[in-house]
Amino acid sequence: MDLYKNLKNFAVVACVSNSKIPATKHGLNDARFNVDVEGLIKKGYNIAVGCAKSGVIAFDLDYHNPDSKAAEELLALQEELNCPLPDTLTQSSATGNGYHLIFSDKGIIEPKGKLTKNVDIRYNAYIMFAPSIINGRRYEIINGINNNGNFVIAELPEPWVNYINKGLYNRQAKYKNECFSAPPKKYKNININAMFKNCAFLAHCRDNAVTLSEPEWFSMVSVLATIEDSDELIHELSQPYEKYSFLETQKKIDNARKFGRGHSCTFISGCFPHICCKCQFMKGGK
Repeated sequence: MDLYKNLKNFAVVACVSNSKIPATKHGLNDARFNVDVEGLIKKGYNIAVGCAKSGVIAFDLDYHNPDSKAAEELLALQEELNCPLPDTLTQSSATGNGYHLIFSDKGIIEPKGKLTKNVDIRYNAYIMFAPSIINGRRYEIINGINNNGNFVIAELPEPWVNYINKGLYNRQAKYKNECFSAPPKKYKNININAMFKNCAFLAHCRDNAVTLSEPEWFSMVSVLATIEDSDELIHELSQPYEKYSFLETQKKIDNARKFGRGHSCTFISGCFPHICCKCQFMKGGK
């Protein structure tokens, strides 16, 4: 493996010898590609990799707490998501106990800070990288090298992308009890709970999210997408559907916004009269 050649593809920043502190004025913002890493190491520097700038996301299995069960927690999450993680570039930390699992950031939009109690997400940040040394102990690559000596950085499976972006994995059993039990949310002075109470069509979409047809769902999205900051709400409403995908749903939200206005009441009632006939604002509605 030619470590230094591989690192040409990462945004690297020099760090102070025997530390994790950047040796440059602007720290992470100074991370650059095609850095002479070998030269930095020979001069006594450590190195770090800017994750987002390098197009990667790292799972940091932390063992600073002696009671940490990071590996067990990550295994449990794989079972919960019913989706094993693929082999990928992996390095051991200078403590000898911790690990970095390094994946492509394809599909990652809004990563949260922790996967589990002892497994952190490193994205809008940097990670120390081999062959850096802390207190005489070296970061080392232990997995994710192909026969040609190149790094293998796997893409995360879709359930993991969905979970990291919003934490919205399948909670169908909890859906009806949780999604609308919170106090009403306000979006640009609009009371969302009141909207659902007063619109038979929106109430139908909420209550039948598991079996909702594509046309019904898209009309709902087109209406709600006109409300600023409604993405989270739309994802909550869409998530119980068996084939829910965070990425596909977000694309539909973005596409709906391009039109600048949602489906009108007249249009929706014409398409779904069996639903809108129950609306209190429709003639004869109950």
